Amino acid sequence: MNQETVTYLTSIIIGAILASLATHYWRERRQSGVLACWAVAAWVLTVADVLFAARPLLPHALGRLLPTLCVTIGQAVLLLGAQRTVGMAPRWRWLGAVVAVHAAGLVGFLFVESPSNFRMVFNGLVWGSLSVASALCLRRGAGYFWQSMFSPATAFLAHAVFHAVRIGLALVFAAYGWKTASASLQVLGDLEVSFFMVALFVGLLIAHLKLRHEELMRAQVEVETLTGLLPICAWCKKVRDDDGYWRQVEEYFARHSRLKFTHGVCVDCMDKLKEEPEPAPRR
Repeated sequence: MNQETVTYLTSIIIGAILASLATHYWRERRQSGVLACWAVAAWVLTVADVLFAARPLLPHALGRLLPTLCVTIGQAVLLLGAQRTVGMAPRWRWLGAVVAVHAAGLVGFLFVESPSNFRMVFNGLVWGSLSVASALCLRRGAGYFWQSMFSPATAFLAHAVFHAVRIGLALVFAAYGWKTASASLQVLGDLEVSFFMVALFVGLLIAHLKLRHEELMRAQVEVETLTGLLPICAWCKKVRDDDGYWRQVEEYFARHSRLKFTHGVCVDCMDKLKEEPEPAPRR
């Protein structure tokens, strides 16, 4: 078993574990919109590693096209997850165009003889751009997704920086014809995928857990507010808040909980309104 096979098998195991964790957390939260994107992306990237490992068994054209394009699809789904996380409308057409352009470029490399470094540069441009777009999207959301050094946005930016450095080295190696160095650069790229997935999905799970903790703390505050003793006026039914102001019941609960009131007329008040004499017409 050569080094490349060991690297791909390691990436497959890591990807499967992370994808299973993301899927389990998604099923627990019942959030089909946001967490589903992250889980699907993890599985797609894991499938890409499987295709890379199986490349020697595939026809030449499929082996050069399918694994690489699968990575692009996984990166596109990651960007979709970032958009859904911050409440942005999914850019389906833009993402489809990126995948289509990358697929066309990969097909072109099958028919045009060129050093493999230029193919590496093309892939790096696409994947790095998708990572930068994902990081910028997450910066519009909660701080848990971008403020920490180990946040998902930081993982995306580190991924983009790696591809930028890799592109520069690939161009230098191609200019000087350093084939051995180019092969080493390919191995580094394969290893970086595993580091990127670990950093990204662990950061995502931690961010979602922090959001969940914040939601539970807010719910606890609301429960404590609603289960405590409320000073209420025996005459006008206003409630005194913590600042000492007397407020309408609707206003008090709107400030201290997510309750919303709708107004109607009960049966007793309706009967009283019917019994009241109509005002005499003005002359």
